[in-house]
Amino acid sequence: MKRRIFAAALAAALILLSACSGGNSSTSSGSSASGSTSSSSSSSSSSTSGSLEGDLSLPDASNPDGSNPDSSSPDASSPDGSSSSTQEPTAESSLSLSKSDFTLFKTGATWQLKAKAEPAGGEQSWTSSNEKVATVDEKGVVTAVGEGSTTITVTDENTGLTASCIVRVRLEEEKPDNGGSSSGSSSSGSGSSSGSSSSGSQSSKVDLAAFASQMMADYAFSHLQLADASLMDDLYSGLSGVSTEQCLVYCTMMTMNNGEFALVQVKDSKDVDTVKGIFQARINYMAGDGENPGGAWYPGPTEQWKNNSRVVSNGNYVMMVVHENCDDIVAAFNDLF
Repeated sequence: MKRRIFAAALAAALILLSACSGGNSSTSSGSSASGSTSSSSSSSSSSTSGSLEGDLSLPDASNPDGSNPDSSSPDASSPDGSSSSTQEPTAESSLSLSKSDFTLFKTGATWQLKAKAEPAGGEQSWTSSNEKVATVDEKGVVTAVGEGSTTITVTDENTGLTASCIVRVRLEEEKPDNGGSSSGSSSSGSGSSSGSSSSGSQSSKVDLAAFASQMMADYAFSHLQLADASLMDDLYSGLSGVSTEQCLVYCTMMTMNNGEFALVQVKDSKDVDTVKGIFQARINYMAGDGENPGGAWYPGPTEQWKNNSRVVSNGNYVMMVVHENCDDIVAAFNDLF
């Protein structure tokens, strides 16, 4: 009986022990599974964090917009982003002459025409439409032949462009012995007193027209024209009342008046000082009195009239010149005598 009870107790103990062992195993298994899950979660979290960190990239400071630094960026010299390589504009061709119209007053008198071409460097050819009036050589020197008018044309062989100038030749007629014409009529556009000597009381020794032509060929004068009687009276008051053998007054009506050129041969030497006074009065008016602007008005021309003006005489000849090379022109004038 005792053995049966002991065996039953032992069996119950075994059953209880077996039951407890299974629960712990389950618990342990559950704990293990839980740990595995936690570990897996941690690993996943770690993996995810690592993946995120690996994918993050900071933009290059040289590319503020985060664009690929290897990609092309617009050149600062091309605001629209286009290629900075542009074609230079092609310069337009042109051809011009130093004069468009002038007059010669004596057979053999010359005038140097100058051509300006763009682009420079091409050969130039010169022609005269009437060589019985004036001829022109290969350098543009025009020579008076006979009365009339002709057209001088220069052609640029490089561009094919042409430019023209009208040339008039008006030969002076002999003046009568009993007086001759005054400078008022003699300085008209026809140039009736600007050529060779008259048969008056004093013969002309110097061709002032030829000298003027040479000076204006050697030195650049801006926009000069030979004054007629009316214009001369306006600019050189009193000059038309002086009897002259030759009278050439070249003036400009441009607002920017940078100079003038006048040459006179008087009949009577007592009129030399009168003419010099008239010329000086013109200079004083153009230069102003220092407080009020003169006729030249603008600063540059005013300084020209103040500093580069000369009035000189030699015998019965008087010259006024306003030019930056005035002293050279005075020297050339004095060399005539």
